[in-house]
Amino acid sequence: MSPLNKASNHYNIFDLLWKNVRDIYFRMYLKSKGVESGNNVILKGRPVICRFTGIIRIGNNVILRSHDYGYHTSIYAPVRLMTDTREDAMIEIGDNTRINGASIHATEKIIIGRNCLIASNATIIDSDGHGIIASERGSVNPVSSPVIIEDNVWIGMNTIILKGVRIGMNSVIGAGSVVTKSIPPDCVAAGNPARIIKNIDNISEMIDERSNTSR
Repeated sequence: MSPLNKASNHYNIFDLLWKNVRDIYFRMYLKSKGVESGNNVILKGRPVICRFTGIIRIGNNVILRSHDYGYHTSIYAPVRLMTDTREDAMIEIGDNTRINGASIHATEKIIIGRNCLIASNATIIDSDGHGIIASERGSVNPVSSPVIIEDNVWIGMNTIILKGVRIGMNSVIGAGSVVTKSIPPDCVAAGNPARIIKNIDNISEMIDERSNTSR
């Protein structure tokens, strides 16, 4: 075996050992915060975990990025996962999802599906935070409603998703949007408040047409 091949094998062994040690460390850190996590969860920077009660559950191969080194936009704060004081409060993050500097605050339930992309500085919250009527303004989280983000959803940077919203499978939410109502599957939505801009199936058809005309 050549010296180059030996060096390559040594590097591969070291890389495998490092990944195993890293995986154990990440699991121990998340477990210390009361988080249930799957295999190969990667923490890029330390997230803020505030689990007062309830459940925070993270699937396999999830990436939580809390710093912007190597990322294409600024991340203003670490990933923040918070379940409020209700015993049944829940955050669940599906397999292969990537979350970049987002704040996720569940009073009742926030479920994020598999293979989702959540860009920098997004906020997802399932309650009003305070009462809307002046006399109720001092009460905390008086109204909540679950937020469901289905599989393969891409949420653009600086987006805000409010209580009771369901975002359908494969949909895209444009950067800086405020999502106050549910969005169906397979579409692009953007704006304040967010509205449907186009259908993803139509985009695919346009791409196919351009490909055919260019041949």
